Amino acid sequence: MAQSTPQAAILDEQGHRLLALLVQMLPKVKPNDPRTFVGYKQVHETLKLPQLGDTFGVSLQKQGLNSLAAWTAKAGKPGITGLIIDKDKLTPGPGYYKLFGKDQDDANWWLTEIQNAKDFDWTPYLAGNEAQSDDTTDNSWSRDELLASVAAYLDMQQLERAGTQFIKKKYYEELAGKFGRTVKSFEYRMQNISYVLSLMGRDWLSGLKPAKNVGANVAAQIEELIAEVEGKQIIPIVAFEIAVREDVKRKQLPQPLGSRDPKTTTSTVTQYQRDPSVKAWVLKQANGICECCDQQAPFAGSDGLPYLEVHHVRKLAEQGTDTTSNAVAVCPNCHRELHCGEQAKNLVEKLYSQVVRLIRE
Repeated sequence: MAQSTPQAAILDEQGHRLLALLVQMLPKVKPNDPRTFVGYKQVHETLKLPQLGDTFGVSLQKQGLNSLAAWTAKAGKPGITGLIIDKDKLTPGPGYYKLFGKDQDDANWWLTEIQNAKDFDWTPYLAGNEAQSDDTTDNSWSRDELLASVAAYLDMQQLERAGTQFIKKKYYEELAGKFGRTVKSFEYRMQNISYVLSLMGRDWLSGLKPAKNVGANVAAQIEELIAEVEGKQIIPIVAFEIAVREDVKRKQLPQPLGSRDPKTTTSTVTQYQRDPSVKAWVLKQANGICECCDQQAPFAGSDGLPYLEVHHVRKLAEQGTDTTSNAVAVCPNCHRELHCGEQAKNLVEKLYSQVVRLIRE
């Protein structure tokens, strides 16, 4: 069945209901087996929709399909509407391919979009009917909006570290009133900032779990604004890391040529002067055992000593102290997880509970 392109790309109420249904079905979908996809008639039956056209396909276009398809295309989201197929032909209608500028026989692209839809975090778009085209599309955010969001985020983070009570929603409401966006859009943008901080190896604000669905360009801008607000010079890494993750998710990734003469850049960065005696003391206390996973150091260094790394539980970039009560000796694997892992906050709590010398800062 065809999916025509409407004039406006706004996710209306019916489109939102359809999205919720498709996301609910995703766990059972096998991207390489269209037989596990859903038919137009089945969607009608599940959502209890009337048939408003000669066919169920035409009917569904009028009841959320066009809205959802156009919104995903304009907002740069995976083409989840490709889950809805003609069960006899086991393929979506020609309008699906046309909307994304693809040939109708490009089955590899279609099935890759379904895999991308399975990998995508749809949660922010299911919390409420907030996913208007201008509310969550990266390119519509001005530098002033991003700067205000970053400043508010870092302010809340400082309050959290100081143990001062605050209400996140008040920050979102103030930003919404100033820039004319929804409260929900600023809350989600804060989660994007959490994701950027996690890629930087930095701590993120409790209750704002990193949301990875942010474009590389905007993420790089957020990274730059974090450094600007904090008055620091950094080596940009976020756009590179996002590009890596996007490529890793691709079903087919040709072997790249790479570069035989990588370009170099020179920049000034902020570094912290550390006390070598603190590092030595912590390593000696650990005696070759990772203080996070309790396992032996994975190998001996070139000096013959067990190789462990010293990690500041409250990071120096977060105004942590270079003291033995804020430092642990950990294996390289735990060290990277403490900086970049999804469970980093849980590991920090584990350290505070089992390493008696540590003092919260």
